[in-house]
Amino acid sequence: MFRKKETGNEKTIDTIIGPATIIEGNITHPKSLRIDGKIIGEVHCDGDVFIGKTGYVEPLVNARNLNIAGEINGDVTAIEKVHLMTTGRLSGTVTSKGIIIDEGGVFNGKSVIKNEVEPLNKSNNLNEEKSV
Repeated sequence: MFRKKETGNEKTIDTIIGPATIIEGNITHPKSLRIDGKIIGEVHCDGDVFIGKTGYVEPLVNARNLNIAGEINGDVTAIEKVHLMTTGRLSGTVTSKGIIIDEGGVFNGKSVIKNEVEPLNKSNNLNEEKSV
């Protein structure tokens, strides 16, 4: 487990997916996650997600906070904020309370800013259709 202290708040990255790793399938994780490899599938994380410079994810990411130094092609939902760093690339729809784009960061898509954001999951989509 890796710990980094920042101004009195403790940030923990529970799991790291290394740069040589390729995952085809969905990931559900209860804590924070760093992705330096490639994921073709949905990422659902209750904590923060960090996409490293060599990281790539498609087609969906749900997290509390999302920091992108690598690339995401798909839809993103963050309960709090999305931070697109200088080397980051994001193509898709972002739903969050806020988005930060550093100079050099590339964002192609749509941004939806909401006061309250609920993560997307398969069960929410199933409940949308109601019979009368």
